[in-house]
Amino acid sequence: MSKSMILKAIVAIAIIAGGILVIMDDDPNVPSGNINSISPAPTQE
Repeated sequence: MSKSMILKAIVAIAIIAGGILVIMDDDPNVPSGNINSISPAPTQE
């Protein structure tokens, strides 16, 4: 394997692992499906 292939593999693994960590650390109660109940947008004047 060339160095560029190894580097791409390491970067891909790091991105995937980071994404999994974010999903695992996220509070499972937040995504309720109703966006307005999570964070209602402030009324613009």
